[in-house]
Amino acid sequence: MKILKKIIKWLLIIWAVVGLVIAGMWLANSPADLESESDSLARLEKANHSFEKMILEVIDLTRATPAMGKFEGDDKRVLKGAIWYPEGDTTDLPLIVYNHGFGGYHKDSTHLVEYLASNGYVVAAIDFPLSTAKSPAGVPQLEDVVSQPGDVTAVINQLLIMNSDVDSALYQRIDTNNIGAMGLSLGGLTTALVSFHPDLTDQRIKASVMMAPPLEAFSDQFYASNPKVKSLLISGSMDRVVPEPANANDVKPRHPKGWFMSFDKGTHLGFADVGNHLRWMENPDDLGCAFMAYMLERLTLPERWDAVIPTTNGVLRDIEVSDPCPDLAGQSLNGLKQQWLTQLAIGSFFDTHLQSGSRAEDASRFFRDTLVSENPEVSLRAPL
Repeated sequence: MKILKKIIKWLLIIWAVVGLVIAGMWLANSPADLESESDSLARLEKANHSFEKMILEVIDLTRATPAMGKFEGDDKRVLKGAIWYPEGDTTDLPLIVYNHGFGGYHKDSTHLVEYLASNGYVVAAIDFPLSTAKSPAGVPQLEDVVSQPGDVTAVINQLLIMNSDVDSALYQRIDTNNIGAMGLSLGGLTTALVSFHPDLTDQRIKASVMMAPPLEAFSDQFYASNPKVKSLLISGSMDRVVPEPANANDVKPRHPKGWFMSFDKGTHLGFADVGNHLRWMENPDDLGCAFMAYMLERLTLPERWDAVIPTTNGVLRDIEVSDPCPDLAGQSLNGLKQQWLTQLAIGSFFDTHLQSGSRAEDASRFFRDTLVSENPEVSLRAPL
């Protein structure tokens, strides 16, 4: 018994030391503040509203959840998550639906959804039934992505019902003409599908943001299917999970009407909350790639997206998907700094397209010119 106590004691000491070392490395890797008196700093710190949060649950009886892995299937889709919204009696608030990535969940980018809520947006997010971290299939499932645009539509439908319900905290607060979507990684693909795919699109979506989405397999016909939606694709040059050259850069010539933003040395995990926690690492995507390797050994995946996604109107190219996780040496962009830049980019983009008057005009100038001029890590390609 004494030996066991000593072992436990030394294990606790070792873990405490490891924790202190990691905490010290994390604090030592704090980014430099944005330039004082800059428009970027002012916009980052600006918050017109305190915000509240409520639980969201949507049960869609019109669509099934397929059997995958250990999951035997269900004749409905159960979508659980949360809604963030400004306090007070504000009205005409744009609605944004956030879509998590493979193995993620609805709170994996709270730095972003809370920033938007504090600036006058209603933001809803759910755990997708099978691709979430706690998938009932045993491990997250990628192939159910084809069902996820319908989940986004179901969430929008539920929020608009709440907007019409006199007993709801959201009663008559949502601007039904200004709805957007955003997502990270597989959630970025979900956002693209619900924005552009002729069979899966939700025409109520006016503006969409895709962070590091895997889109190399999609053709110019895909983006031309819904020319009305305003879109922004954000990528990082040191993204190992969804490499920028094969995805964002390769997409540009096929989507001439889209906005494209790149963060120099930005990473995949830098777009999520965990990117800040892992900012002491040279590249946090090393951990992301380890997760991918672990998952891919446990999944049966198609080599081509056309095995999963409808090819209506030639929206998919005749290619195999590139392998993820190339070797990328060097120090990546600080995770907290990447979060700041992401908040500024997405906030000003949605303000430009979902707000009106002087707010939209000021945001447009910031997004098109100031963000790049004040932050050398950012590059932007405007629609051609």
